[in-house]
Amino acid sequence: MNPNRFSHTLELSLLAVVFVATTIAFATFAPSAVADNAVVSSFLEHLDQLDSERGEQARQAVNDNADSAVDALTEGLIALYPQYANAVEASDDDRLEDAVRQLTPLTQSEDEYLAADATFFLARTYMNHERYEEAIGHLENLTSSAGDVSVHQGPAQYFLGLAQSGLLQKEEAFKSYVKFLNENPDAPERMRVSAWRQAEKLDKIEDGALSDVHLRMNYSRRRLEQKKTDSDTQQQQDKIVDMLNKLIKEAEKKEASNKSSNTKKPQDDQNKKPKPQNAKKPSAPKPSPGQGQQSGSSSQPNGKAEVKSYDDSPASPWSRLRDRSRDPANNAVKEKLPARYRDIVERYMEAANGETEK
Repeated sequence: MNPNRFSHTLELSLLAVVFVATTIAFATFAPSAVADNAVVSSFLEHLDQLDSERGEQARQAVNDNADSAVDALTEGLIALYPQYANAVEASDDDRLEDAVRQLTPLTQSEDEYLAADATFFLARTYMNHERYEEAIGHLENLTSSAGDVSVHQGPAQYFLGLAQSGLLQKEEAFKSYVKFLNENPDAPERMRVSAWRQAEKLDKIEDGALSDVHLRMNYSRRRLEQKKTDSDTQQQQDKIVDMLNKLIKEAEKKEASNKSSNTKKPQDDQNKKPKPQNAKKPSAPKPSPGQGQQSGSSSQPNGKAEVKSYDDSPASPWSRLRDRSRDPANNAVKEKLPARYRDIVERYMEAANGETEK
């Protein structure tokens, strides 16, 4: 067994216990919530260094949103920098170009609270558009060096896992999800459940398997939609085709081996024809008056021979697959693929289901 795979499985097993325990206990002790409140308190101290009018307006905004550390900090920053409201609105409305244009310069602000907050909204906008290459650097900065000035540590860690997975950084993505689950017990349940499922899925992906192919196809599909047809995209496309062709050959060999084993039966079994149960032995018709029994006449009524054949041999598992509807999950995967791969995937599914013509 792969040592890394064993380590991942052990981590997931331990997290299964921690996941339940922290879900119950986070109401009384929530580390990330405590950290966020500490950031807000630090921001209030930061306001004391500003002129009284601006500082007082920002302080009032923080107090008005005291129930949410995230809203408190962002609204306080908007009170300090009115133009920031338009940038946040562009991100909330998912207007990529506007958000990038307005938020990018703010990520370099001398006010480190503003820079960190703008960095998160910019990264979130990129993530919403699957622009993982542009988002990942901002997310790494937030999760490594902006902990004292950002209230978005938890979501940033979660998004980092998504970005790394989308960039085929499976090992790093798994670790990011585990870190998120360990350090954010009070995160929204939907986010924690999603992180758990993503980590579990990554743990089960084996190099060269169909799940690995699917991950790479999503990478290729995303890059092509963004018109990124560079060498990296082309290399991944070639690798996908090679992997699929290998899977097809393996499926065809398995099908051929299965057919061969099913056709080899003992000679005695081939000569035996099972008799129908509860069948009555037909009696010979009585001869008509003046008519004698002639040798060679049929034993069936009206002289007609009855021919029956029975076959109760077990069906091949591949034959049973042929009779079933195609797996809807595989259909869903195939429908999302670039046209270039659909024929290859169809060939793979046919080979796996024993439908390949010989």
